[in-house]
Amino acid sequence: MSEPILSLRDVDVHYGHFHALHSVSIDVFDGEIVCLLGGNASGKSTTMKTILGLVRPTAGKVLLDGADVTRESTPARVRRGVASVPEARRVFPEMTVEENLRMGAFTRRPRREIAADLETMYDLFPRIAERRRQDAGTLSGGEQQMLAFARALMSKPRVVCMDEPTMGLSPLFVDRVLDTVVRLNRELGITAFMVEQNAELALSIAHRGYLLATGDLVLSGPAGELVDNPKIRESYLGKAVQKD
Repeated sequence: MSEPILSLRDVDVHYGHFHALHSVSIDVFDGEIVCLLGGNASGKSTTMKTILGLVRPTAGKVLLDGADVTRESTPARVRRGVASVPEARRVFPEMTVEENLRMGAFTRRPRREIAADLETMYDLFPRIAERRRQDAGTLSGGEQQMLAFARALMSKPRVVCMDEPTMGLSPLFVDRVLDTVVRLNRELGITAFMVEQNAELALSIAHRGYLLATGDLVLSGPAGELVDNPKIRESYLGKAVQKD
């Protein structure tokens, strides 16, 4: 098998005396959708922050294309090809849609390619094309999520890291967001690492998944095998699940 695009190797994270992650190892390969599941306080957000360079591990390594980036800054990781679709979208509300998209390309040159990629984003996301001159804060939640996706793609990423992409969206837009992730993966070959609270939804589109519980990886495997695993339900419900 080829080398992973993104790897965590035996990563530990502490907040003071609190041990948040315990020897966590994760691999994401080219062309995959990989989901990280877990209930509240499981360590999902800490894992994402560690990948993005917002939290530094106390042990272990973060690797991008085999290179050790554990001590590198967030901007350095972006230049290496890591893009973020943050929790709650976090668009720049008083900037236009197009200005938000250009912010996604802040590490890139030349500008001629950026202009061409803007048009590509508008082709991929017609709803935001219609609103390109509109302030991002006036968009609906679902439209802002599409803008967050497009902004991430403007950096020409090797891997897109999505933090709770369906959070706070209506059921209609939840389906659209998941369809978008699948479409970007199939049509553009986008590699995605997705932290998601809703296990059933995440596993319905992922190739593989990992399950965190209080900082420990307790389960991993192909998504199709994880869907009906009782450990998934146990993790979310907080107790063992009896089989019928």
